Amino acid sequence: MSARLALDLLLFAGLVLFGLGAYWRDRRAHLARAGAWALFGGFWFAQVPTFINQGDPVNSLGAAVALPVFLFLAYHENLSYKWDEEYQPLRFLAVGAFWAAGIYFLFDRIPALAGGLIAVVADHTVALLNLFASGYAVGPVDYVTGPEIFAPVLSGGVPVVNIILACTAIQGITIAAALVPGTTDPPKRKALVLGILVPVTYAMNLVRNVVVIYFYNEGGEWEFVHNAYGKGLSLLVLMILMLVAFWLLPDLYLNINGLFELPWRRRPGHDYRKHVGRLLGKVARPKAV
Repeated sequence: MSARLALDLLLFAGLVLFGLGAYWRDRRAHLARAGAWALFGGFWFAQVPTFINQGDPVNSLGAAVALPVFLFLAYHENLSYKWDEEYQPLRFLAVGAFWAAGIYFLFDRIPALAGGLIAVVADHTVALLNLFASGYAVGPVDYVTGPEIFAPVLSGGVPVVNIILACTAIQGITIAAALVPGTTDPPKRKALVLGILVPVTYAMNLVRNVVVIYFYNEGGEWEFVHNAYGKGLSLLVLMILMLVAFWLLPDLYLNINGLFELPWRRRPGHDYRKHVGRLLGKVARPKAV
């Protein structure tokens, strides 16, 4: 069995378990979620050597940290099964993981979807590039030559860089957008948040692509721009967008807060709403009735 097939099986099994855990109204759903987190932790930890070989410290660190974090979540799902209680933030996160991973890996595993998205992003990137430095063009999407599907960006008719799926912001978009369905906030507010998160993340990624390609073509420090500046800026923008989402979707903030409360969850009935703001040194007090 090839390593790729083994990882795909790990991923598919995790997705199935996440789907069961997120929507199966049964006590055993906690065990499904626990299994899904464990499988996903192993899946991402297995990517560490690949990210290191690519010289990508940000993704290397994220993949390495995924295993202990996901096993911690699996541990708490086992506690929920043992105590026979639904800790809402854990279910919220499972719903988000199911949709984020499912959407991303549909694009990652179906060439037609990946190629279509890559072509759109490449066209928009080059259009933006040509506003500042003329002479750029996009070649046809290549499904055969490289290990990944790509669209070449040309300068003066000469290939400069390849736009691949990782350059489309599909990861950031799916992660941010998938956190919205699991909240209990009004549908109109959810739609508003998605209407902000998706286009802003997409536009920010286009700017990142433009800067990286320009520096690379000009012989500048493109690796630093790509791995440090580009991803650091993307993370900063994502954090700002999440703050906006917290303001518009109070239940999103409560669920995120409940996840940070997990280290203090040592017995059944832990009230994560009671300690909103604990990490900032501000504990919410119940209002007098």
